[in-house]
Formats: sequence, C-alpha cells, structure tokens
Amino acid sequence: MVRKKNLKSCVGRSMRVEKRKEKKYKYLDFAWIPLKIMPLYVALLTVFTVICSLLPAYQTLAVSGFVDTVLRIFNGERAYNSIYLPIMQILVYMICINIMPSIRQLLDIKGRNRLSLFIKQEVAAKEERLEYGYLENSETRDLIHRVCPEAAENFWKGFHNIFDGIQLMINVVSLLAIIMSAAFWPGVAILAVSVPLFWAALRLGRTNYTLDREVKKLRRRYQYLHNVMTKREYASERFLFQYSGMLSQRYEKLFDQANRIETKTDIRRYRNMKSGSLVTLLLVCLICLILLPSLRSGKMSIGLFMAVVGAGFSLIQSMSWRLSETMYQYANGKEYLKDFSAFMHLEEKKDACARRKRMKDFVLEELEFQNVGFRYPGTEEDILKDCSFRLEGTKRYALVGRNGAGKSTIVKLIAGMYDTYEGRILVNGRDIRSYPFAERKGMAAVLFQDFSRYETSVRENITLGYEGKDTEERINGILKKLDLDEMVKELPFGLDTPLGRLEEGAVELSGGEWQKLALARLMYADAPVNLLDEPASALDPVAESKLYRLFASANAGRFCIYITHRLGAARIADEILVIADSHVSEQGTHEDLMERKNGIYRAMFEEQKQWYE
Repeated sequence: MVRKKNLKSCVGRSMRVEKRKEKKYKYLDFAWIPLKIMPLYVALLTVFTVICSLLPAYQTLAVSGFVDTVLRIFNGERAYNSIYLPIMQILVYMICINIMPSIRQLLDIKGRNRLSLFIKQEVAAKEERLEYGYLENSETRDLIHRVCPEAAENFWKGFHNIFDGIQLMINVVSLLAIIMSAAFWPGVAILAVSVPLFWAALRLGRTNYTLDREVKKLRRRYQYLHNVMTKREYASERFLFQYSGMLSQRYEKLFDQANRIETKTDIRRYRNMKSGSLVTLLLVCLICLILLPSLRSGKMSIGLFMAVVGAGFSLIQSMSWRLSETMYQYANGKEYLKDFSAFMHLEEKKDACARRKRMKDFVLEELEFQNVGFRYPGTEEDILKDCSFRLEGTKRYALVGRNGAGKSTIVKLIAGMYDTYEGRILVNGRDIRSYPFAERKGMAAVLFQDFSRYETSVRENITLGYEGKDTEERINGILKKLDLDEMVKELPFGLDTPLGRLEEGAVELSGGEWQKLALARLMYADAPVNLLDEPASALDPVAESKLYRLFASANAGRFCIYITHRLGAARIADEILVIADSHVSEQGTHEDLMERKNGIYRAMFEEQKQWYE
C-alpha cells in the first residue's frame, strides 16, 4: 500500500499541497497547476483565447456588413461616408490577426519556461524519493521512462489543449449562431454531426496513445543502437570489430517497426479528420441551396448570405483538422495522466531527501547479518538466503564469489538501498532499519563498479554532495594520499579545471585517473563505513591490487568492505568472505582459506594465481 507522504519537493518548489494523498490526476490539473504557479499568464492567455475564438465570427460579420454597405451606397440608399465604419471593422480584424501570433509567442516563451522548470523539478524530486527497487524493476522502469523524459512537454501540451478546446468551442458556437440565424435546421444538423466526430476522435486518441507506448519502446532500442554507431566512446571498437553493418540492420528493422505503427496512426487520424470535413462540406452546400431562394427573393441580403457561407466554410476547417487534433491531444493527455498518477503513487523511501547526518562519536564496532534473505522486486530467485556473518569494526574485509552470487546485494543492503529483506542486519547490536535514513546516509559511503564520471571541475567531482565541507587543504591532502596531487597541479586551472568533453578547454583523464578521483570522492565523504563494489574492475589484476593497497594505506583505520573478482586484491583484507549458494560459505584470512583443501576460495585462487606470478 502506498504511504501517505508530504509532497514537498526535494528540489525546487512543491505542488503547494499540505499533505500528499493518493491523488488521481484529472485533466483539469493541466490548467490548475499553471494557474497556481503563474496566475497572471493564465489570465492573459484566457483573454487572448476568447478574443481569438471570436475572430472568425467577427470577420464573417464584418465582411457581411462591408458588402451590404457597399451595395446600399451603390444603390443610393446610403451616403458615401457610411463605408468608414465597415472599413474600420475590417481593419481591426486585419490588425488582430497580424499581431495576435506575436503576442501569443511572447506569452508562451515565459509561460513555457516556468511550467517546464516547475514540472521537471517535481518529477526529479519524485524520482529522488522513490524506493530504489523501482529503478531495477522492468515494469516500473518502463513506467518511469514513459513519464519522466517528456513530462514538461506533456503538461505544456495538455495545458494548451484545454485552451484550444475552449477556443474551438467558442469558435464553433459563434459560427453556428450565425448559420442558425438564417437557417435553423441545417445548423442543428451540423451540430448533430459534431457529436459522432467528437466521439470518434476521442476513441482514436486513446488507441493511438497505446500504440505510441510501443513506439517509444522501439524508439529507445533503436536510439541506443544509433548511439553505438555514432558516439565517440564506441569509436575504437567500432573501427576494430566492424560491427556497424550488423547494428545498422537491427536499427533499420526496429525503425521500420516503429514507422509502421506511426504510419498506421497517422492514416487513422487523417481518415477521421477528412470524413468529418466531407460531411460538413455537404451540409454547407445544402445550406447554400436552401438559402438561394431567400437570396433571390430579396428576403436575405447578399452580405448575410456571404456571412452564412463563410461561417460554414470556417466550420469545415474547425470540424476537420482542429476538432480531430484537439480531441486527439485530449485523449493522449488523459492517458498520459494515468501513467503520471501511477508514477506519483509509487512508494517513496522514508526520509529519502534528508541530508546526510553524521552521528556524533559514532564508531562501527560490529556489523552482523542474521539469517538475511533477499530477492529483487519482480523476481522469484533468492539472491540471499539464510545469509549470516559477523564483521568487526577494526578490520578490513573482502567479499569474493562468482558473478551473481550476491556480493553487490550485500553492499546495497548495508547502504540502505533496500529494506525489503528477511532477517536482521545489526550495526553495533541495533537493527539497521531503526536508524533514521539520514544517519544511514552519513554512516556509509559507497563506490560502485559503474562509478560516475562527472563532467564538472576536479573540485566538484570530489566534493559533490558534501559541498559545505570544502576546504582546499583537505582536498589537497586526499589527492596527495592517492598520488593525484602532481596530476592536478599540471592541469590548466588546477582544482577548477573542467573534466570530460562538455566544456571548451576541458581535460579528459585516463581510466586510472578517473578511478582515483572516484576514490577521492569516497574519502572526502569521511564516512565510518566504506564500501567498494569493484570500482577497479576495468584495470588489470595487478593494477587493481595496487589501487586497493593505495586506498587502504590512504584510508587506514576505517572499516572497509571490498568486492572483487581478483583474489590478489582480496589479500589486502584482514578477512575474506566467500559468497556462494546465496550465503557466506567460507570466512577467514587468506592463509586460513588456502589451508582448506577442497575449499571454494582455494580453488578460485589456484585458477587466478598465474595472473600475479
């Protein structure tokens, strides 16, 4: 069951709701949210929409008045100066249609930016608060991919779709009023035709949104292939292995699948749009035939006849592409809000946004797993089962084992990324789940195998998340311990040199330098518990062992857990834990484990020892 939580944003402003309930987002929220964050813009847009929606009817009447006035002047029924008012009315219309697009563009620039910023902040804040398991579950990961990347764009489209609908409604009603003033029953017939067109467009929009989901899945896949075939980081292997031809065929196949679905969608929209316009065109022709006798007998003026015909043809435009497009966007927006509601209702990690808090005088004395069992969300396989071990805070430990044995899972459980496990994890005899999450964040620092390379300055790469502690002396001390001080001194701007390729003049580091920089980030966190999940796996075994030894000497006195496949690196630990069959199968020093003739560790070490000889 989804917990009730405060919607207060971790970044930026919030939705200004006191307490977050399991809210189901309605279509009017597309307008309600912008109204709360930019009321003046919404008020101006409302006025603008009403004016624009009445312009077609105004044009029809203005032209009608102008034609009747000219004819009466020609017949001697009016003075020449009576033409000035109709001319002024047409002039007002011409001014309006010329300046209105520019006004709308100016309004939209500021409004779009503010709404986009607000929605992006809210979505980012929600993602930050999510239980970590959702990010590793395929179903919820697809939901997040559908909702988050285009959230701001979808809210902007939904917001404008509401105003487009209002404009269309006023436009149609005003034009129908002109038609029905001259011919009541044909106007009713046009209105009756609108209902099935409205319903067909709505159904089509819902169907197309479902198809669009499939297109987005295909698009993500072929976009990845496109990146592999074009981006720089894949260039060397592309050149050596010449796999572009094979990937190009797969790309073309996925692209064609997506294109077929999109073509099918467009054909349905076009068919729906044109069927409406053809029916409306027939009705307008019928109106013309009905009104011709009245025009011939003089009961209807030429100007009024032109007004009715003009209103009818304006309706053709409105009833064809405008009605179809508006209802299509409405149905798309409504379906998107179902996904958005599901995303916003995903369970959140308690205190996920709380800043790290260091417990005063905290020292890790003991870490213990008691019959811990765990499986990842959406799977049936136990990664850990009845896993029990005890670690002392004065020692360094290494976790070794085959791929998928559960080593990284143990690290994630210690770091608090998952709480949905069986059994108990005790820190100094206290259940780790009883610690506030802010304290758990301050308790452990983690460096994963796929550590991030931030394309910012050297300083920010080290202090990210701990900016308040920044001291030049402390950073330089860490760099010196990791043998990075000379490298940084040679950079153009020292600690403030940008890294990567994002900025002009940025410097690209070697793989080993990036790994040392990631270790510097871990050390800067100054956490009592350090967890290293194979951050040096890309290095050769000897280089990995050297890197771990360097870190051990630089970070002496702190509790550390290393995960590695290379047993030469594991030897620097005081004790080694062998993970097999979902639990700790062996534990002891390197020497102890090597004495077990049929031991798992000894067999693994014998396989690898030639790497180090």
